[in-house]
Amino acid sequence: MKLVKLFFISVLVLATIISAISTLFPSTVVVSRAIEVNAPSDKIAYYVADLNHWNVWMTEWKENKVVFQNDTAYIGTQKIHLAQKTDSSVQFNWIATGQAPYVVTIEWLPLQEGTYVVHWSFEQHVKWYPWEKFQTLLNEKLLGGKMELELQHLQAAIH
Repeated sequence: MKLVKLFFISVLVLATIISAISTLFPSTVVVSRAIEVNAPSDKIAYYVADLNHWNVWMTEWKENKVVFQNDTAYIGTQKIHLAQKTDSSVQFNWIATGQAPYVVTIEWLPLQEGTYVVHWSFEQHVKWYPWEKFQTLLNEKLLGGKMELELQHLQAAIH
């Protein structure tokens, strides 16, 4: 009986410590990458603002079936919906099964004549749950490298 009581107290203390540590992590996480592109604004917009053209530069879109419905693309267990579009930016709601949704923004900012900085960011708001907070630690590693690769593909597609 003492062993069972010790086990439950240990689990309770461990859960409390993990929850306390997770409160130190932010509830909003942003992963962003940028690249310089020598192209006119409308050519950049052609590739990034229309989900139908993402298959040219997004690896996953080349390898998997993408279903389009209005301003929404379905690929695997992910749903990407166009939320807002301006002359120099586009914003998507990106929902992946088992994760908190992302707000994805791609903007192209003029650097000099004929050169733009394409800035791509994933913003995620998570609840207070420790497993969601700890999951955000992986965002930088998993998303960051993939974003850099895809931006290089975008740069090559535009040229």
